[in-house]
Order: sequence, then C-alpha cells, then structure tokens
Amino acid sequence: MKIVVLSSSSSGNSTFVELGGVKFLIDAGLPFGQLKDRLYEIDVCPEDIDFIIVTHAHIDHVRSIHSFNRVYSTKIYISSETLLEYDKRDKLKDVILFNEIDNILGIKFDKVPISHDKKGYGFVFEYDNLSIVYMADTGMIHSKYHNVLKNKTVYLLESNHDVEMEMNGTKDQKTKLRNIGDMGHLSNEDCAMYLNHFIGVNTKYIYLIHISDHDNTHEKAYQVNRDSIDKNIKIFLTYKDKISEKLEV
Repeated sequence: MKIVVLSSSSSGNSTFVELGGVKFLIDAGLPFGQLKDRLYEIDVCPEDIDFIIVTHAHIDHVRSIHSFNRVYSTKIYISSETLLEYDKRDKLKDVILFNEIDNILGIKFDKVPISHDKKGYGFVFEYDNLSIVYMADTGMIHSKYHNVLKNKTVYLLESNHDVEMEMNGTKDQKTKLRNIGDMGHLSNEDCAMYLNHFIGVNTKYIYLIHISDHDNTHEKAYQVNRDSIDKNIKIFLTYKDKISEKLEV
C-alpha cells in the first residue's frame, strides 16, 4: 500500500493510492499541469493511473478529471448524483457509476455519504489485511455508518477549521455558519472526536486533510488531534502547495 496526498485544501484536492498493484486517485482537483507534475514528483507516470474516483462535484475536487480522462483515457468512477452535477459530464468517456458496486479491480470498497451542500461520498477501501478511510467535506458523519468506518489501517479525515478562527474571520456570517454546521466541514475537535470513536487495534496512520488556509493552522490541527489520539498512531499533515509525507506499507 502507498498513499501520498498530492494536495488538500479549498484550492484543490487529490490523493494518490496504490493498493494491490492498482494505482488510483481520489479526486483530481488540481490544475492538470500541476497534478501531472506532482505525480512525476512521486515517480508515478500519469498514464499509469488506473482510475480516478470522485467524491463530489465541487471544483476543488473535479477540476482536472475531464483533462485526465481525455488525455490518458483514465476510467472515472463517480456517483450518479455527482455526474449530474458535473458540468462537463457529456465530454467524459469510460465513466462507471459506483452507486451499486462494491469492488473496483479487486479492491473492496464501501461508500459513506458526506453531509455537505453537494451530494457526495467518502470511501472505505480494503485489500487483503489493509484498509483506508477517506472522508472530507462533511459537517458530520451519521451514526448509521460508524461501524463500517471502525478499526481501519489508515484514516484520511478532514480537520478543516478552528471554530474560534472561523467565527472571528472575514467571511460573511452565512458562510461561517455553513462551514461550522452539519452541511459544512469538520472542525479540529470534530475530527479528533470521530477518530477516537473509529480507531482500533489495526489503526497505524492518520492523515489530517482539507486544513483551511485562513481559519485554521497546521499546528492547531495537529495539536488538537495529537493530544487526544493514541501516541502509537502516526499523524501526517497535508498541504495545499506541496505533497504530503509518503506512506508505504
């Protein structure tokens, strides 16, 4: 298993994963040239990406899926709801709707709906004895999905904002309330709460993703989570302008 978060922020999100020899991206929200450069930086050729799986239709998650699909004929796995909201859907080829499937190229996966102002999903990927949770852009995680999220090897979970910084920031009041609400984003404290509920004896690594540029700091996100999480579990930070630390297991 290999994981590298190529970028994670409101400007663009994309994560490289390799499981069982299958290479894929979760989202392609960076500009196409930048996304290619970051793949080359981790010694991955863009044409070797087997598929892109899409969480939801916000531009910071879908910006380059059309270009990637057109240039490399990369398969796109997407929900029917997100496809309808994607404005270049008629130009995509090799599109697979994942609503009714639970396996992609031998990788078992579960879909967990996000609570956001666009319909979308987080994912649980499993191969052999390894498992990955990816959840971002969600204001809460419904309790009916908690069991499927428990005791996984790696968590990539949103630690988006510090509530005090968010509420004292320069955004308008409606946006502030949206961001801290159930249809917005997880705060640092929310992230730590959910992680402590989900992690188990199999959990080894955590990536804190989608950290706000203006309403959080990497230091705050790390400290809030580090203070409450088992010290034997390694926590990685992710960034807008550089790739994360590479995980290889």
